Amino acid sequence: MTERQLQFRVGMFSIVAVALTGVMVFKFGALKSLLEPQYTIAIHFESAPGLYPSTPVRKSGVAIGSVQKVTFDDKRGGVTAIVQIKEHYRLRADAQPLLTRSLLGDAAIEFTPGRSRRVIQPGETIDGVSPDGPMEIVRRLEDKLNGTLDSFDSTSREWERVGKNINNLVETNRGNLDEVVERAAESLEQFTLTMKTANQTLANANNIIGDPQNQENLRKTLAAMPKMIAETHQTISAVKSAVETADENLENLKDVTGPLAQRSASIVTKLDGTMSNLESLSGELNQFAHLVNDGDGTIKKLAADPELYENMNRSAASLAILLKNLQPVVKDLRIFSDKVARHPELIGVSGAIKGSSGIKEPPPETPLRQSRGRGGSTSGFPR
Repeated sequence: MTERQLQFRVGMFSIVAVALTGVMVFKFGALKSLLEPQYTIAIHFESAPGLYPSTPVRKSGVAIGSVQKVTFDDKRGGVTAIVQIKEHYRLRADAQPLLTRSLLGDAAIEFTPGRSRRVIQPGETIDGVSPDGPMEIVRRLEDKLNGTLDSFDSTSREWERVGKNINNLVETNRGNLDEVVERAAESLEQFTLTMKTANQTLANANNIIGDPQNQENLRKTLAAMPKMIAETHQTISAVKSAVETADENLENLKDVTGPLAQRSASIVTKLDGTMSNLESLSGELNQFAHLVNDGDGTIKKLAADPELYENMNRSAASLAILLKNLQPVVKDLRIFSDKVARHPELIGVSGAIKGSSGIKEPPPETPLRQSRGRGGSTSGFPR
């Protein structure tokens, strides 16, 4: 192998390697997504824990884009996420973005389907829903406990002032010392009960927060909250759509009943005329029924008199025999008419004198035709 061939093969291998690298970068890298047409929208969150550029954006679990940039909103407060959505995915105007977080802390923006006919336009800003993590709930509970302890601290200071006032009272009023001591003991007892209740509350809160099962249930509840909120939004949208459909049906029903209300007078008049005709028809049917049920009537006799039925039966049988006997006569008449049509001279005197074979014969030849035959002319003209 010469050096030139070796250099050629090394060059070809380098070109093929670079081409394969480019194909792999285009196939598995972000270059393919950069070449797809996209549009940009802005989503405002009150807080966005775990949100960063390249965070996935999904709709019903399907990836439709990603977060391009996350900035602070100086006007409204909170955070604004600039999101790029693929061109062929259109989001409805009532679709709400929910910021979700997994147990490992991975964040994602999940869009609800929505039912509005209007779609979100490129460059539009919409409001999102921020999640409340378990630590956020614990922090709020800690704030409440700190407030309770501050209240206890202020209460103890008040009791300290009460003690000083009692001492001053003892020094100035020795005669009412027993009564003051008794009231102080009652107050101290009430304070002790209050402190015991507060300690019990703190212990219960610590037990609730420290229980792993409760923490797991709390995590599951918080994880299920976005889905429940999305289903609530879907239910509200479905109810709204049903109300709109019912409104449209009522409008259509109004369009149908309006012409009926305008023509109600003519409809009532026609119904009155129809009822009058029905009443007249009922009277005529009643008269016909009386005629049928009349004992002297023809129909009643035809239906009830067996002798009349037998007579009609015999007449029908006689008529059948008569028709059968008339068939030869009709046949002879047809033959006679056919002979008259063929030889009408049979009706005249010559027919009576000269007989006929009864077969249709060709007409006799004329003298001109006989002379032509004898002369041998075939054209029909004399030579």
